[in-house]
Amino acid sequence: MNTVKKTAAFFIAVIIAVSACVSCNSDSTVSRLKENGGLRVGYCSSSEVDDAPFLMEGQDGKLTEGITGNPAAKAAHSLGVDPLFTRLDSSGAYDSLMQGSVDCLWNCPPPSKKLVSSVRTIETGLYYRQVIMTLSDSNINRLADVKDKRLAVVSGSDAQRELHNASVMESSLKKITVCSNIQQVIQKLASGDVDCAAVDEPQSLWAASNYNDGKTEFKYIDTPIAECSLVIVTRADDADLCSRIAEEYVSMAQQGKIKELCQSYDLNVLLSSAIKNNPEEAST
Repeated sequence: MNTVKKTAAFFIAVIIAVSACVSCNSDSTVSRLKENGGLRVGYCSSSEVDDAPFLMEGQDGKLTEGITGNPAAKAAHSLGVDPLFTRLDSSGAYDSLMQGSVDCLWNCPPPSKKLVSSVRTIETGLYYRQVIMTLSDSNINRLADVKDKRLAVVSGSDAQRELHNASVMESSLKKITVCSNIQQVIQKLASGDVDCAAVDEPQSLWAASNYNDGKTEFKYIDTPIAECSLVIVTRADDADLCSRIAEEYVSMAQQGKIKELCQSYDLNVLLSSAIKNNPEEAST
């Protein structure tokens, strides 16, 4: 199956799966959102300051741009409300959703098996990896090469969590330096303070492309530490909201808007020609 057919199959699966859960309470959904001040979007991030390229300020000074910001804002506006973004740690994101603190989660990791029946999931067709990043002239070319090396990682990032799970790799490192943001990781790599870094690929690609010292180039080890698809999630009892968000997102994707977003941030690597698992199960 070629890329076009795979992509089409994915979006058809989303439409079919989500349309099966549509209820007839659109008016009540919009009324509820207006009472809450807008569409409350929880987004997973380890950074309290900057979450480029996922959430960024638009020309109006509001958080309406980025891979999360742009489509989430369009989904909110299609419902006649504004988006209200709340930064969440990935470890507590689903608790916030189930407790009603946010209406949906955007570009967070998929729910655990015990939560699958409690939520509705929309696959985005995007995925991200946790990878080893180093300087282009480094002799680190595979995961095994990080043994006895000095490694940096962003505190609270998915890369830190996956590195912790990869106990063999973690225990073989000479030193682990925990940084507060990806910019610090980039600087430590460039200065030689560390030999490599475990990073969430989207943020590191953005930060590396915007690091302009005129001499430093970076590379990534092909074998990832981990990898997962990015999803949009609502509670299981919020079928109408799930349907409305899916309708707007699928429309953007079919028009090539999601692809354009990734390309505008030099993040073609996030684009998946088809969901990693069975596209027939793209949404639940």
